[in-house]
Amino acid sequence: MLTSSQRTFFEQAATQYQSDLAADTSAQAYLAGRCLGPEAAATFRLGVVRSPLPGHESYSGRLAIPYLAPAGVVNIRFRCLKAHDCAATGCPKYLSLPDAGTNLYNVLDLKKNSRCIVVPEGEIDTMSWSLAGIPAVGLPGISTWQKHFARCLEDFDVVYSAGDGDKGGTKLNALLAKEVRARPLRIPQTEDSNSLYVKGGAGALRALIE
Repeated sequence: MLTSSQRTFFEQAATQYQSDLAADTSAQAYLAGRCLGPEAAATFRLGVVRSPLPGHESYSGRLAIPYLAPAGVVNIRFRCLKAHDCAATGCPKYLSLPDAGTNLYNVLDLKKNSRCIVVPEGEIDTMSWSLAGIPAVGLPGISTWQKHFARCLEDFDVVYSAGDGDKGGTKLNALLAKEVRARPLRIPQTEDSNSLYVKGGAGALRALIE
């Protein structure tokens, strides 16, 4: 449970990094390449760390992805924006705040009136489904699954797992099939939800279900 001071700090950070994004054309270009334009960035309160708040100096230059809940911002993750292969260079693609806990991403979609919900791995894939009109909540990583997450999905008739078209995606689909009887979606090999969204728009994702 966050304290009031922690909630205030998260809100201040999200607001500051949103402001930084408004003046950062390189970060805007990165998001545009993921089909996340200004409206999407505003919806998810995306930002970039150019004026880091105290304790956030190590996240400078990274995309700031707030975790939004009915009570406000409850967590933030930071994604590398450098044009390199993070794995090859030893650069962590994502960084989490120490001792911040683990949350499902995009929990506001749990309140949408829908019989189904999609669970991908990763925030950007989750945004893609939500923008396509299909409610989605995301795991920041397969190792972050917690048993109580299953209760969040109980009100949906169908839970779809949207693992990437690789070995990691196969593991995610197997985990969610076990934990919440999720139905795996057929993401083509080497693709993920966002790459399909970039190539074919909302229809490319909706076709996987419809």
